[in-house]
Amino acid sequence: MNKEQAQEEETSEVKAASQSAVERGEAIREDTRDITLTALSQHHLDSKKIRQVVHAVIEGASIGSTSKGGQAKDALLDAMTGVDEALAKSAEASKLAVEEAAGNLKDFSKQDMKRALDDIQALEDMFLDTVSEVAKGADELIRSSLCDMVEHARNSGTAVGKTATQATEALNQQLGKTLHEAASASAHAAMEITGHIAQAAAGALDGLAQTLQQERKDKPPADKE
Repeated sequence: MNKEQAQEEETSEVKAASQSAVERGEAIREDTRDITLTALSQHHLDSKKIRQVVHAVIEGASIGSTSKGGQAKDALLDAMTGVDEALAKSAEASKLAVEEAAGNLKDFSKQDMKRALDDIQALEDMFLDTVSEVAKGADELIRSSLCDMVEHARNSGTAVGKTATQATEALNQQLGKTLHEAASASAHAAMEITGHIAQAAAGALDGLAQTLQQERKDKPPADKE
């Protein structure tokens, strides 16, 4: 199996897991959050990977919600909230990765940090644009629901947008005055640094994901009437 085939298989598995989570309907927000976190923490956490995972999770949730009847919109909202929470964690992980890179890579410069911060700040738009893309291929009810959610999120903000802003502000305060200007970094050098950050971010996100999953396991079950 080549890399592209493996990637397609992973995407299909994420989509199926999301669909199943929504169809079960027991803890949609938490399940879709954990599915998204687990998928994002595999390999490198870069913009292409994030977009693919978000698309797969939202598409799976959309398919799963078609069986929910009048509860379809609520199910979709829970799924979208779960993805939003996962992306907020990815912004935290990217912040940790930039801090690590700035401390360990001697060639890390202000230009490298700007690229990394731009990627973090782009997370909210990437999230909402991807949901809009999924909506285009959905049936009328799902499309209308997703579009309404995107419009509301653009007006009221998202968890990932808030976290991304906090992360970039903190990094600017922590590192802005200490980093050097790059003379003329080659494209190859810039790609190496970007790859280092993406790999470190995936590792940090894996740790955050495991912590959240353990908290779910440790949480006492809700009392049933």
